[in-house]
Amino acid sequence: MSTANRSIVIIGGGIIGSSIAYYLTRHPLLADTAVHLLEASSIAAGSSSKGGGFLASDWHDRNTASLGKLSFELHDELAREHDGQRNWGYRRLDTLGVEVNMDKARRKNVSGAESWLGNVTSARNIGGDQTTAQVHPYQFTHALVAAAQERGLTVHLAAAEGLTFADDGETLTGVTAVSNQGGEEINILATDVVFAAGPWTGKLAEKLLGDRAGAAAGIVPSGRSTSIVLRSAKPISPHALFMEVHPIPAAAAKCTPEVYPRPDGTVYVCGIAAREAAVPLPERAHQVVHSEKAAKLLRAHMAAIAPEAFGEKEEVEVVAEQACYRPNSSETGGPIIGKIREGIWMASGHQVWGILMGASLRPSRRRAFVRARDLD
Repeated sequence: MSTANRSIVIIGGGIIGSSIAYYLTRHPLLADTAVHLLEASSIAAGSSSKGGGFLASDWHDRNTASLGKLSFELHDELAREHDGQRNWGYRRLDTLGVEVNMDKARRKNVSGAESWLGNVTSARNIGGDQTTAQVHPYQFTHALVAAAQERGLTVHLAAAEGLTFADDGETLTGVTAVSNQGGEEINILATDVVFAAGPWTGKLAEKLLGDRAGAAAGIVPSGRSTSIVLRSAKPISPHALFMEVHPIPAAAAKCTPEVYPRPDGTVYVCGIAAREAAVPLPERAHQVVHSEKAAKLLRAHMAAIAPEAFGEKEEVEVVAEQACYRPNSSETGGPIIGKIREGIWMASGHQVWGILMGASLRPSRRRAFVRARDLD
């Protein structure tokens, strides 16, 4: 098929779908191809705005080690090309593994973070500026979409409702959707569709493809993850923190906090879950609500480990309290990227590494699509 007659519809406006759109609009073999991005809520409405944005080159198992390394390198490349430092808070940073034992009186000063990080028991370097970095995921995702729109990408804020096929029942001809603004039906000509809807991928693929959804049907949502974003009047050093806390608060079901100071002066905190009933994935990203109990635990944790910056007597702004779900593969435990069948593709299951690995979704320069594996 001539690329002039090709029309690609990407379902999902998070980091994965946005990255695919970015690279497709720059592919030398697809200059005459129409590229559409279909999003049911808003661009970066889920974990692509509410995730931490932490990047690591060598924190991956053998199945994804090369993908992680490549992704890290491509983030640096994208940042240099589009001034990521200014446009989406890209920077290299040191990463510390920190132990906090609230029962111990002895506290350790952390070199470079003495001005704000006070109550820790031990700290060790687990990543330097050669292997760890960060981005602001909302800004990064929006920047990719804006760059793709400059190259012809069409964005539709609408929910996918169906696929249409030719008389042979095999050849894809279009995608039908319902606008999330006026409710009108939208019909998009399509020769290819890419399922990249994050934790909604499995449910959506089953809805549109039925028993022919293949590996896409195996994408399931993680549990809900609550996070907060704080701003202190005190300067915060660029140290990402991965923490072990002892004893675990009685109200917490999980307590492995992660703390990511950002270049804009805010601090992102996640990794504490409250003891409460599980909340299932809602139908749309904008319907996700955070756990008040978990948010309270996160705030209390920051006040405990950094009282001079986030204590009760300090000027602390709560910028956001939010939550998200991540896509997991029930089949492989890792990302699945490739062809389901003719004209049907998927990219999902990246778990906590979606922001990192989104940067690696660059097709071959000699082929517009690469069959990563047989997904049937």
